[in-house]
Amino acid sequence: MGAGVFGTAAALELRARGHGVTLLEPGPIPNDSASSTDASKMVRMDYGSDVFYHEMAEAALDGWDRWNTQWPSPLYHQTGFLILTAKEMLEGGFELESWRVLRERGYAPTRIEGSTLSERYPAWREGRYLDGYVSPRGGWAESAAVVSRLAELCVEAGVRTVRTAFASLLEEGSRVGGVRTTEGEELRSGHVVVCAGAWTPTLLPWLADVLQATAQPVLHFRAEDVDAYRGARFIPFAADIASSGWYGFPALPDGRVKVAHHGRGTPVDPDAPGRVTDEHVARTRRFLAESIPGLADAPLVDRRICMYCDSFDGDLWIDHDPEREGLVVAAGGSGHAFKFAPLLGPLIADVLERKPSRWAERFRWRGPGEARTEEARFGGA
Repeated sequence: MGAGVFGTAAALELRARGHGVTLLEPGPIPNDSASSTDASKMVRMDYGSDVFYHEMAEAALDGWDRWNTQWPSPLYHQTGFLILTAKEMLEGGFELESWRVLRERGYAPTRIEGSTLSERYPAWREGRYLDGYVSPRGGWAESAAVVSRLAELCVEAGVRTVRTAFASLLEEGSRVGGVRTTEGEELRSGHVVVCAGAWTPTLLPWLADVLQATAQPVLHFRAEDVDAYRGARFIPFAADIASSGWYGFPALPDGRVKVAHHGRGTPVDPDAPGRVTDEHVARTRRFLAESIPGLADAPLVDRRICMYCDSFDGDLWIDHDPEREGLVVAAGGSGHAFKFAPLLGPLIADVLERKPSRWAERFRWRGPGEARTEEARFGGA
């Protein structure tokens, strides 16, 4: 249920394993309101000292390489990933710990000092950032195009899609045997897999204490000199991400440059998430004036809310509901799940089939009292 990146990836894998699969999706695919929509998502291995996510992202990158060779055109672009700090990278901080883990695991990130930043990446204001590095194994994915491609493959594989909305589960005691649509149709199945993103805590209200729909602002600016914001001169970035929350992407073919902000997020009703305020636009222009001055006065061509399904601890949530046999929940992307797209289908299918998975234990059913202390996640992917 749900045809975003979780749902389409799961449907495709389950169909490949011989299951009959029906996708329930009320909106277009990709859905403009879904977390996995928009033009781009970050793909990176940088997770502070959290080696689990580093290794998972590493495995996902192999999957992106495989998809690039299998699909008509590559939708993952390995440009490298730039991490910047206004001060020297600090012991125990997200940036330095990410740098260390990369090196300890055999990668060779290039240290970027303030004196060399603007030489290598001339769009950045000289002197604003004093330290950082470039991780060559990373980049960005064309997120909406990826979901479209997965949906196409689902059709080719024989996955049925029903264009309607979920109303309720069909429950028989502690067993879930299907769903009821808003039109009253009953769709019966051996398992129901809920991949509803930000709508999950609304559709499954018993999860509202561990999952929450939140809104994050995304802006697109039209660059005058497009070539200055693409290629080796301008790569995906995170600028003081642990303290300021800013990240962004190279210019798209139409000249748009995406600049976004990741923070705690504003709790929202996913059916009425609001809009990006003029105050945030002004705040973004101040960031650009301080950091990437050539974009500070660039025309704003789009503003959108990116909705997250945040778990209370930032980890994904992929497991059987322990109180409802036949129900699997795959949600809790928390703003960083898209990069794992090549792994999501096999992971969700393994969980449904109760097969061993290298990744599943981290995403098991859990309560707020089981929160982890590691906080190395940020949005954009």
